[in-house]
Amino acid sequence: MSHLGNKLKAKLEKYAMRKNRVNNKIKSSNPENRVVITRSNLYIKAEVVDKNWNIVACISDKWLNWKTKSERAFAAGKSLAKIILEKKLNKVVFDRNGYLYHGRVKALAEWLRKWGVNL
Repeated sequence: MSHLGNKLKAKLEKYAMRKNRVNNKIKSSNPENRVVITRSNLYIKAEVVDKNWNIVACISDKWLNWKTKSERAFAAGKSLAKIILEKKLNKVVFDRNGYLYHGRVKALAEWLRKWGVNL
């Protein structure tokens, strides 16, 4: 990372610290399933993985191109909640993967809770 500017380097270091802190807290609780969020500039993706990192369910918002990013995250959360409830996963842990809890990440988590998933 020596070629990066100081601002970008500081931003990446903060992200890595948040990611490690979140992962350590989640790993200490030893959950059965976790919802892992992956975010890009355009899309958001959520995967439900078990203890052995096998993917149980996956959803992306690429199929909704006509809405805003937050509205697409709402729709993705709704679809993922339906899949989780169909598979009868009673308890999942929300892994925001180092991203700040606002905007699209918050929208997806709120819709999961609203549809009855126990986070």
